Amino acid sequence: MANRIKLVPTKSNLLKLKRDLSFAQEGYELLEQKRQVLVSQLMAMVNEAIVAHEKMDAALREAYSALQNAIISDGKSTVKSMARAVRIESSIQIYTIRVMGVTIPKIEVEIEDDAPYYSAGNSSFWVDESIFRFKQILEAMGRFAELRVSLLRLAQEVRKTQRRVNALEKIAIPDYQETIKFISDSLEESERGTLTSMKYIKEHLEKRKDA
Repeated sequence: MANRIKLVPTKSNLLKLKRDLSFAQEGYELLEQKRQVLVSQLMAMVNEAIVAHEKMDAALREAYSALQNAIISDGKSTVKSMARAVRIESSIQIYTIRVMGVTIPKIEVEIEDDAPYYSAGNSSFWVDESIFRFKQILEAMGRFAELRVSLLRLAQEVRKTQRRVNALEKIAIPDYQETIKFISDSLEESERGTLTSMKYIKEHLEKRKDA
């Protein structure tokens, strides 16, 4: 239910309220457009996050499957020995972009290795496959972490924008409209009263003139 703003019913206040109402309506339209874009971005990112999570799970399964096959094929001690020879360094580069005023991260996982790690005669298909799959896990985890943080930030902005949209739509705009109606009605009633008084005075003066 709209609440009337406590203001003296004057023409200047009426003009100010009409300007404020126009500003609030424009703000509402802009915020609603922003909310729609944010929701669209959020839904698209949810789908991306689902795919990224599935890829990460698949990469984990494939990596541990390859490691298990390596142990079965070459023996645990050989796999451990070959694993110690692996020299891989990973780094994470994080930078940010802005989407509708929301800062979201972009994560790049960089992997540097000194392959080959051991002589060709000591190589093993399943050990090589394990190394390849575990590197894929790092990349998949970086992408999923990027999407997860982005989703949280976008969702927070959607909630904040929705609250502002609701405040304008359900409180500010109706209050302005109710107050404008009240002041307009009050001014019209006052004008009618003034016209009636003037008409009465005119008639009274005319009667005195005729007398």
